[in-house]
Amino acid sequence: MAIVSHKNKIIGVALLSLCALIWGFAFVAQSNVTDTLSAFAFCGLRFSFSFAGLAVVAIIYGICNKRFHYHAIPWNFQTIIGGIVCGIALYFAMLCQQLGIEFTSVGKTSFITAMYIVFVPIIGIAARQKPPVFSIPAILIAVLGFYFMCITGRFSVTIGDLLVLMCAGMYSMQILLIGLYVKVCDPIRLTLVQFASAAVVGIVFMAITGMPTGLAIKNSIWEILYLGLLSGTIGFTMQTAGQKSVPSSVATLIMSMEAVVGLVGGVIFLHQIPTAREVLGCMFVLVAVVLAQFETHKTFLTFRKNSYFLK
Repeated sequence: MAIVSHKNKIIGVALLSLCALIWGFAFVAQSNVTDTLSAFAFCGLRFSFSFAGLAVVAIIYGICNKRFHYHAIPWNFQTIIGGIVCGIALYFAMLCQQLGIEFTSVGKTSFITAMYIVFVPIIGIAARQKPPVFSIPAILIAVLGFYFMCITGRFSVTIGDLLVLMCAGMYSMQILLIGLYVKVCDPIRLTLVQFASAAVVGIVFMAITGMPTGLAIKNSIWEILYLGLLSGTIGFTMQTAGQKSVPSSVATLIMSMEAVVGLVGGVIFLHQIPTAREVLGCMFVLVAVVLAQFETHKTFLTFRKNSYFLK
């Protein structure tokens, strides 16, 4: 196992922190496009732009590798398989999130999405692994926070809340898979295949559900560019590169700070003032997010050596 230097860890933390900042404000842009684009059209366009942007970066990256004799990890079977499964998980995570944000606020969406960090211990338990000491309390606290944020006086959960919760589950899988495959794959190439897979799935669903009009795209062009290029091409590439030197458990903690940025962005740009009950729920989820990271075992974030996906 390669030893990660202190310098690389600092760079990884910095990349993931910038990633969280970009993703946090992305919730505002996602909310803005709900009136002009369907969730299927949005996801298809977003990942198409992300793939196109990263394709240009990959070409420049390849030229620089040859020019400066940098020995990057070459294309391999893991890059293709890993990129495909990560891309499929990412697409459905984004689709659930975009569908959900149409029915709930930006602040709630960002904090419910951050519950992906609590799903990591659950996945470990499902794999018959001993849970970390603090995982069970973290799950209970997160559920309590979810209750305060989402369940009304009539004891009901909105469809938007459930969709975003599904998004959190899919994101947890994407993060764990990235953490797995980036150890044996080049980050740029792995992310490129991820975007290509997500774009293909997105275009297929967009064609089935209805192509967007030129006017709809024009009215949302700035949001699409932000989400496709900045949040997508740059943000997810920084995630992949950052996870190469930062353990998935720590990476999810850093990236979950997008919830705080999303809440602030919703208040500043969309004037979505949360209720006292929702703020209390957000505080519980934030505590759970931090608590879930203590004593997280490496076994939760790895797959068996004989896994098919690593052959």
